[in-house]
Amino acid sequence: MVDASKTNASDDVEVGIRPPPRRLIGLLASIGPGIVVIGSVMGSGELINTPKQAAEFGFVLLWAVILSCVIKYFLQIEIGRHALAHNRTPLESLNSLPFPKFRGTSWIGLLFVATSIPTSLALAGMLGATAGLLHALLPLGADATISAQIWMVILAIVILALLWRGVYQEMEKLITVLVLGFSVSVVMGLLLIQGTEFAITRKELLSGLTFSLGDNPNLAAYAVISLMGALGATANELFMYPYWILEKGYTKYVGSPDSQGWTERTRGWIRVLQVDVGLCTILTTIITVAYFLIGASVLHAQGINPTGLGVVDELARMFTDTYGEWSRIVFLLGGFCTLFSTMVVGLAAFGRMWGDTLVCLQFIPRDDPIKLKKSHRVVEVTYLIVLVPVALLSQDPAANVIFAQFFAGLVSTPLLMFAICWLAFRTDKRVRMGKVSAVFLIASGIVIIACVLIAAGHAVSEAISP
Repeated sequence: MVDASKTNASDDVEVGIRPPPRRLIGLLASIGPGIVVIGSVMGSGELINTPKQAAEFGFVLLWAVILSCVIKYFLQIEIGRHALAHNRTPLESLNSLPFPKFRGTSWIGLLFVATSIPTSLALAGMLGATAGLLHALLPLGADATISAQIWMVILAIVILALLWRGVYQEMEKLITVLVLGFSVSVVMGLLLIQGTEFAITRKELLSGLTFSLGDNPNLAAYAVISLMGALGATANELFMYPYWILEKGYTKYVGSPDSQGWTERTRGWIRVLQVDVGLCTILTTIITVAYFLIGASVLHAQGINPTGLGVVDELARMFTDTYGEWSRIVFLLGGFCTLFSTMVVGLAAFGRMWGDTLVCLQFIPRDDPIKLKKSHRVVEVTYLIVLVPVALLSQDPAANVIFAQFFAGLVSTPLLMFAICWLAFRTDKRVRMGKVSAVFLIASGIVIIACVLIAAGHAVSEAISP
């Protein structure tokens, strides 16, 4: 028998060790955090912001949509690699950087948490848009505004009920179903468009790949910053990714850093992360581009720019005249899956971020999971208490979404990008990125900063011009 007095923390970690899968089927069966990220990002940016920018500018910003989706791949990989190698939450990782600290917590982490507050306005916009969508499907009265407001309250209660248990595995399964739902609906929508007078031509596609800002570069620059903050793995999703890695259990699978075979196991699970992030990036790019092309081909061609609580229903009407009511319902159901999944994951992520903040600030013991889980619930309830009135009072959900994502693109994304790049070069040398990955990581950062600076210059020029 094993002498219990001789067991230690390292032995406890060893119990969860699992060798990484080597075959493709095993790799695909082991992914999960990326699916949660997809469920989080495929919401306001793709269904509201992207079609609205397409309606405003046409195909000209297609390049910005694609770039915004794929450019953050290496950033997501590196923050995931660091979390996996060191078994740290995002704030714990940032605390390891040589920056001034308050109560043991890095100022850069606290600053990012603070900048996430304005970006949560997007959740209020999504709540309003989803309520308007549900009114279109199941009106709760003749007055559209009152009906939508009732749906907002119902949605808030349902979301809170789903999040109350706080079990990662249950959330991952729910989000997988929702991701499947909106993926099928938007691809079907893009195919349906090709059978109408709004069919997309090769010339139109190529016109969107010229890195142009169109006829109104100053106004388009605002859109580029908003898209950079809205699409792909946004700043919030990049920051939250390690939480899903930890809850999935990857860090337990690799074992203790001083255990035999740790380097090989960790490299193997990093490959799983690369597949996870790669599929996440590919799927988000395909779906986002589909939403953009639908908006550019139909809405821009007719001079329609959807606004108000019925923004999603207005987007759905582009199918109705050609294919009938069934196509509208398919699009609305897919839109519901898109927005609802984002709200669920977004609120769950904010709960974990603030819980982590309270732990790092030493207000909650790190070894008390009950108090930590309770803090998640308190944060989620608080966000809903604040966001529901904002949504009830707002008549233009899209404006809330676009402003929040403009702020994220201008402030949150560059801030976190700087922190991730710093972390990447401090990851355990045994599993650190190679030279090629380092070049691509730095190049990604340069491109993001360049896009933000150039676009910000145009936006400022527009603001100060008479």
